[in-house]
Amino acid sequence: MTSRAEITARYAKAFLAVSSQDRGRLLDEVVAVTGRSRDSARRRLAAAAKVAPGGGRQVGAVARRRQSPRYSYDALKVLQRVWAASGGQCGKYLAASMPALLDSLEQHCELVDGADRFSDTVATVVRRTRASSSGCGC
Repeated sequence: MTSRAEITARYAKAFLAVSSQDRGRLLDEVVAVTGRSRDSARRRLAAAAKVAPGGGRQVGAVARRRQSPRYSYDALKVLQRVWAASGGQCGKYLAASMPALLDSLEQHCELVDGADRFSDTVATVVRRTRASSSGCGC
């Protein structure tokens, strides 16, 4: 048995070429064969007629424009270390406790200026972390 898409593709060119009376009969035939409603069959026939021959069916998603990164690579690595030290807190709790965590990690020499991608500018960026951009967003 052929699939609905193949049946629709077979009838598509004829659907646009015939008169409106014959179009109704053709539509009834497609509805009987595929089991679709008249409205759905009409829309799919019109769409299939617009597809270029051999174009095939578009299955994949449309490529989206990629967002620019919010944090630098250094800030991301420091943020990951702070998140791991916090025990994996979710976004809003991590953002609320970020100043205390950074101070504590600096005080215990876990984050040293100039080592492991940590610097004053990275610390400033990480301190300004928002809850919506730092975790699960719960």
